[in-house]
Amino acid sequence: IPFSLGLLKGVDVQLARDFFWFTGHPLVYFWLLPAYLSWYTMVPKLAGGKLFSDPMARLAFWLFLLLSIPTGFHHQFADPGVSAGWKYVHAILTYGVFFPSLLTAFNLWASLYIAGHRRGGTGMFAWILKLPWGKPELTAQLLAAILFIFGGAGGLINASYNMNLVIHNTAWIPGHFHLTVGSAVTLTFIGITYWLLPHLTGRKLFTRKWALAQVWLWFVGMTIFSRGMHLVGLLGAPRRTMLGSAVKAQLYFNPDWKVPLLFTAVGGTILFLSYISLLVVWIGTVFFGKKLSDEEIPDVPFADAVSPAEAAPDWLLHWKPWLAATVALILIAYGPMLFEAIRTAEFISPGFVVW
Repeated sequence: IPFSLGLLKGVDVQLARDFFWFTGHPLVYFWLLPAYLSWYTMVPKLAGGKLFSDPMARLAFWLFLLLSIPTGFHHQFADPGVSAGWKYVHAILTYGVFFPSLLTAFNLWASLYIAGHRRGGTGMFAWILKLPWGKPELTAQLLAAILFIFGGAGGLINASYNMNLVIHNTAWIPGHFHLTVGSAVTLTFIGITYWLLPHLTGRKLFTRKWALAQVWLWFVGMTIFSRGMHLVGLLGAPRRTMLGSAVKAQLYFNPDWKVPLLFTAVGGTILFLSYISLLVVWIGTVFFGKKLSDEEIPDVPFADAVSPAEAAPDWLLHWKPWLAATVALILIAYGPMLFEAIRTAEFISPGFVVW
């Protein structure tokens, strides 16, 4: 910021990267946690059941607050200016973030299990077929959660100090966040709009069948697209690179990349068709949807809980200890490193035009 304002003639690249990832990874949770909020409070209701455990949901959110910020160095495993010790500390904390995601997976699965059995489902898995898959507002979020399973598994590889060296700065990385931000977050938000638009506008969803088709197109397209990105990344294709130009120039293009890049092209095309369908449903609902009576306007789908908030222990109900622990952990994980980086900073790197 001082450089952009003309206060300094250059930047310290390592310090800039430290500050960028100090905020860059937590920023993801600004998008992900609203999706989790919908999974906890709305999906069980849409499915016809109840949230399994409110206290477990509270614990998951507290753990996200505690662990989501001091993890930025797992983006910088290849940075020579960050010592191996601090990289290891952040790797451990990054693995810790996976735990509240496991809590969420269990809580959501148990909630859907309740809903499926309420609708006449039986057995360990047959109840899944009894869920109301005809609801686009629900199906979108269920498919988002399925894709997020694979995104989360890939995140563990990203967090690994050793395995990260194989996929660092390759196309694997955008393949990963297309399964997280591009699927868990985006597809959940799409599902939310399918009940929120009628709620806000008082108009019936333009066409539920088209909305349902849009959701499945996104799921199929993203599955194919991310598969191609992950595979071509494992084969060494770099990220942030115009591979189309590389194909034309034949300077460093690997012939083994052709098939996975074809996957990304096919998946991307399906995603584009899904996006067009989404616009049709949104615009059609706002301008051409049938007006609903007050009784027909959908309410906010807020779920009750089998284990309610009243069952939560006191240590889950108070903010101050969790906030204090969060600040303390940030200071421990970032304080010494940032102090040394600021103390030894040399603002000598000029700006570059890279496009």
